[in-house]
Amino acid sequence: MSHDGHASAFGGRQEPRTAAEQLARTVARLRTELDDQQRTIPGRDAVERARGVLMGRLGMTPREAREELQARAGSAGRTLVEEAWALLAAHSPARSAAGTPLPGARQNAGGDTADEFAQRLEEQLADSAGIDALLVYVRSPGGGLDLVAHAGVDTAIASAWGHLPPIRDLAPFEAVNLRRPVWMSDLHKGTAGRPLVGDCPETWPSRAWVPMHRGEDVVGVVGFLRRRPDAFDAADRALVQAAARVCTACAEPASAPEGAADRSPALQVVFDCLREAVVLLVPVRGRGGEVTDFRIEAAAPASVDAAGRTGRELVGLRVLECDPAVAGTPLWDGCLHTLTTGEPFESDASDDPGIACGGPDPSVRHAVRAVRLGDALVVSWPPQAAAGQEGERLRRLQYLGNLGWADWDLATDALQWSPQVYAIFDRDPALGPMPMDELARQLFPEDLPAAGAAAQALLASGQPVDVPFRIRTVHGTRHLRFVAEAVIGAEGRPVAVHGFYQDLTAQRNEQIALDEARRAFGARQRGPSAEQALARRLQDALLPLPDRSFDLPGLNCDVSYLPAGASIQIGGDWFSAVALPDGSTLLGVGDVAGHGIEAVATMAALRHGAEAMALGGTPPRRVLERLNHALMSRGTATATMLLAEYRPGTGILTWARAGHLPILHLRDGHAVFLTQPDGRILGASHESAYGQATAELRAGDRLFLFTDGLVGRRGQDLDAGLERLSRAAEAVAGSYGDDTATVALRVTEALVPADPGDDSCLLCVRVTA
Repeated sequence: MSHDGHASAFGGRQEPRTAAEQLARTVARLRTELDDQQRTIPGRDAVERARGVLMGRLGMTPREAREELQARAGSAGRTLVEEAWALLAAHSPARSAAGTPLPGARQNAGGDTADEFAQRLEEQLADSAGIDALLVYVRSPGGGLDLVAHAGVDTAIASAWGHLPPIRDLAPFEAVNLRRPVWMSDLHKGTAGRPLVGDCPETWPSRAWVPMHRGEDVVGVVGFLRRRPDAFDAADRALVQAAARVCTACAEPASAPEGAADRSPALQVVFDCLREAVVLLVPVRGRGGEVTDFRIEAAAPASVDAAGRTGRELVGLRVLECDPAVAGTPLWDGCLHTLTTGEPFESDASDDPGIACGGPDPSVRHAVRAVRLGDALVVSWPPQAAAGQEGERLRRLQYLGNLGWADWDLATDALQWSPQVYAIFDRDPALGPMPMDELARQLFPEDLPAAGAAAQALLASGQPVDVPFRIRTVHGTRHLRFVAEAVIGAEGRPVAVHGFYQDLTAQRNEQIALDEARRAFGARQRGPSAEQALARRLQDALLPLPDRSFDLPGLNCDVSYLPAGASIQIGGDWFSAVALPDGSTLLGVGDVAGHGIEAVATMAALRHGAEAMALGGTPPRRVLERLNHALMSRGTATATMLLAEYRPGTGILTWARAGHLPILHLRDGHAVFLTQPDGRILGASHESAYGQATAELRAGDRLFLFTDGLVGRRGQDLDAGLERLSRAAEAVAGSYGDDTATVALRVTEALVPADPGDDSCLLCVRVTA
């Protein structure tokens, strides 16, 4: 991916001389990009789904599945998209045999099935227009096309192409979308990579696809296939268009179950409020009543299929269109059993949940539950941590947050502490929890009245408490916080207390450093050297810089930070690189507007707030939303920020930004800027919304997260600064290989002058797994 806003600068092309020329070129480029996207996105969707089939059926890795698909396409002489759809069709359940109406087909006035009607029509057109085969499709609720009648093709062809997903390049969809016939001839001479419906072009080298109209609507399309290669002349075209109008009477769109139209909108509103992955499935039945597929009638936002479609995007699609590999699995059989008997189905936790489950986190396993609701199924995928994983996550969370839980049974006076509480109190676990009278003796005398009042309120009336206090340990004074609530018994009195202790010493030391800085600035009595020393102390307290590169899950990182050259203009630039409890890594950079103590205080609040929310499992874009509301409530500052979460198990980077500059991605010596999601600066508006983007990384890739002091120069174009960074990253990374610390230092030296006018922060990351 690239940073579109800087394409001309990176490509070295001559800029337009006038605003009119620039506007004309921009419009032309956007039109070209839109056409390219419309041509390639459906193909990519098919290829990704075909890779999913290979991974599920053959147990392949994503790379092995991609190579296998390419090899099959080469052997068969097909394009990659054609091979993908051939594979998907081969793994779809067989459609009804010839002579049996498929879902949506109806009998004509003479009692014939739709296939029988199509057979008679094909026989009439064989002599008059040379028609050898006939395919009648109607539009499906998911935007595809369903085969409802056919003649002149064998059962295998009808089965393989019984449902056509919406691919723009297929001639049937071209006819439907353009609302006019598509005439094709001499296909045996080559199709220029265009995918075709049915057999290879040598069988039917001449074809016509004619839309079926009902009033102003296009309800389907009829394919007329000929074995001779010549084009349709005027007489032939008139005949097949008349035949298409006749076919409209024998093909009706698949009808929804009774009551579905009334319940779908209301149900989807309910499903929009669900947090887990949940879908409502309506069975699609054949003529004999057998279930051939399920249609997704409602879906919760956490539901996602193999192509990445989520929530409302799934509504109207069929299950086997979303996940062809699920047919014949225990999950499929369990759903059929529940639909038939009404007995709920529940699978064991699995790494491969199938159909439409919640997020792509490989550390989360899913149990699948299905219950019958009238003529439909409600299927849910509640996430379940692997055995022992939940306890390990809790341990890591307590360690990273420097907090631990404590329970007190008031009836037996029994105390229980988690291991982290012993570390907070510097107490040997062999001694057991500290009795309350001993704990009272550890408190500072001046803290006893507030702590005693809180204990009285908790134990006498069951009021929740949140009280700070200090204790003396062998390592000095510690600032602690106790948060607790009482369990009320049958008689209305507390019978137990549940709470946690948190060590706030580090935050308190930061506050002390800020207070010292405020006093120093207010007095203005110190010389430049003393001011620089104070700035260094404040910097070390709020934003400690590593003295060497450091490792995080799947990453090797280093930081280069340069303050502004002017005296003690302490700024609000910051970075974050933290390992999260679920095995992923949080990366971030930010820049608070202005300099001085207020900027530093805001910087500290944003940095610690972002890390705290990420440790609790909040995704990047939600973190930005909450920080924006916090700044708006204060109304005194604005800031830019970029937050990213990297999961080494999948190689997926997920990021969001609030008005910040893009991430620079370096792979195989070539640097590009990742396309940015939407996101306004923090503190600008209560209505700000933040998008989210993803990218797949691999070992050896590099990422550069930076603030504007690295690339911005007064009186210079920001695009020129980004171009300098891109070129410097390519040159330096090519010279120093895996030495992350040297790469970060040399890139900064190449861009930042000796006496910078603004702070600059560069977080340099190398992917190791």
